[in-house]
Amino acid sequence: MNPGNHTELITDTADFSPPNFTKQNEEESAVPKVLWKWQSVTWTWVTTLQLTMSMLGIVGNLTVILVLFKRRHTCRSTDAMIAALAVADFLTSVFMVPLPTELWVPETWLGNVYCKVIYTSMPMWISVDASIFILALIPIERYIAIAHPLHFKRLVTRQRVGKAVAMTWLAAFLANVFLFFVASAKDDKCTEVFQSRIVQIISGIMLYLVQFLIPAFIMLVGQAVTALVLHRQSRRRLGESSNFNNSNPSVKYLVARKNALKLLFLVVAVFLISWTPPQTGYLLYNLGILSESYLYSPLSSALVTLAFCNSCANPVIYTIRNPEFRKAIGELFKSTTSTSGKMALFGGKEIDDSVLTISDVPV
Repeated sequence: MNPGNHTELITDTADFSPPNFTKQNEEESAVPKVLWKWQSVTWTWVTTLQLTMSMLGIVGNLTVILVLFKRRHTCRSTDAMIAALAVADFLTSVFMVPLPTELWVPETWLGNVYCKVIYTSMPMWISVDASIFILALIPIERYIAIAHPLHFKRLVTRQRVGKAVAMTWLAAFLANVFLFFVASAKDDKCTEVFQSRIVQIISGIMLYLVQFLIPAFIMLVGQAVTALVLHRQSRRRLGESSNFNNSNPSVKYLVARKNALKLLFLVVAVFLISWTPPQTGYLLYNLGILSESYLYSPLSSALVTLAFCNSCANPVIYTIRNPEFRKAIGELFKSTTSTSGKMALFGGKEIDDSVLTISDVPV
């Protein structure tokens, strides 16, 4: 049998196929593939805790935003910084809400956008970094207020604070823009692939420095230097005064600023406790010390959830440590309020500007 007859035989055999065989294949090929497939949220203890903290962060930070917005006409530079921190923490809490898990992602432009933005949680991490950077600005503002009180209003204006906050958001975006280049839709799922092992290591070290180590260093150094300046002021002012009772303006001045420093120390301590474990774990992952399975493991999720404590802790700190803030919350739900123009939201009693201003309390 020659090749020609063999070909003809195969062709003839194909003619005996069921009449609807070819038509059925065409219809099946015309049916589109499943482009998206999702798995509903699995309510483990981690996701339940994450949702709980997200709700607390949304309610708490929204309350701070509303309180400051209601007093916006008497707000000063520090209030603007506190409001910016609350906005960043509020957005972090919103993006922290657990979402369904993708099981099938198409290799289309929309699938790639999803992988680069939603899968990587890029909006959330931008908000997180903005919160961290704003938190690092507060010790600098505190140092200027305590070390150079006569020049504070001239140096730290609301306009300059606004520009500084805008720069923190820009820096937060730049710190996370690499996610556009490492995440994509491949083989019907989202993947994160670095160009090389060296690039991943360098990226991991840079992220650790920018997102954690440098801000933590600024916070700690700013806290220490400010405490030293305040200690020297205390010795000088109390040494010059023979009246040590609470009615002495110098005593009021020092007590208020010491309370402000204690509040700042508490905020910084919560930041370090919340962020040191997850940032260290992610650095070890990028260095290859922890395996790839760590990135989305229960341990990693638990550490990231711990980091989210920072976003919902500040409103709790305000409420516990500051009677005036508790009073402001009560006034928020009243139709009318009689707030004095010189009543500092975070200052307690009404004190003359020459003694104590609202800028004497950080967050």
